[in-house]
Amino acid sequence: MNILLTGGTSGLGRATVELLARDSTHHVFFTYLDNEVYRPAALELTSAYSNTTAISLDFTDESALAGFCNELHTFDLDVLVNSAYVGVPQSTHFHKIPADDFLRSFQSNVIPTIRITQAALNTFRKKKFGKIINIISSSVMNLPPIGYAIYVGNKAYIEKMSDVINKEYARFNITSNCILPEFMNTGFSKLDERLIEQAELTHPLKRLLEPSEVAQAVKFFVDASQQVNGVKLPINAAQYIMN
Repeated sequence: MNILLTGGTSGLGRATVELLARDSTHHVFFTYLDNEVYRPAALELTSAYSNTTAISLDFTDESALAGFCNELHTFDLDVLVNSAYVGVPQSTHFHKIPADDFLRSFQSNVIPTIRITQAALNTFRKKKFGKIINIISSSVMNLPPIGYAIYVGNKAYIEKMSDVINKEYARFNITSNCILPEFMNTGFSKLDERLIEQAELTHPLKRLLEPSEVAQAVKFFVDASQQVNGVKLPINAAQYIMN
């Protein structure tokens, strides 16, 4: 299958690209931000796996995003994994956040995800087949950490967008599923080492979630029957459960 994953050069994104690319029947396209951190990682992945294609894309660059969406039909996609996130999850208390910060983050994260998903749906509808996998966060399930107002709001929007896709496109044999992972110590979220140690001590398994474990869940949805649709899969060692 032809798979597009947004944000594929670090953390969960990289673990997912590596896992999916080990199956030679897949071709994995992944986006990355072209800078000194992510450019070498993109090169490493494309050198290690001949069935991968790295695409430089800055979600905050309107022209680049429009060009990418216009060309997306040439990928003949079967699967879209919405994983990229611009910025960091932590901010400050809700009442201290300027309203413009919410707008900027929405424009940098939710709008690009919507536009890429719409472009992918155009291909999926013609093929009468497609899979959308959205990386959300376990923070939408319960009370989020302090300072997560913008991040959780963005993720909750994408989660509900997935419900809309279930309602409108299931008849086209298109699925949309969500993965809600617990905190992973990947560098994406900067926590004090003492907080990380405390999280490990209180965790049922006494260790934090690894990106490779969440990548396995992505692979499950890639491989699953089209009967598997509208699922919201928490990965949190049953620390709390969705009702």
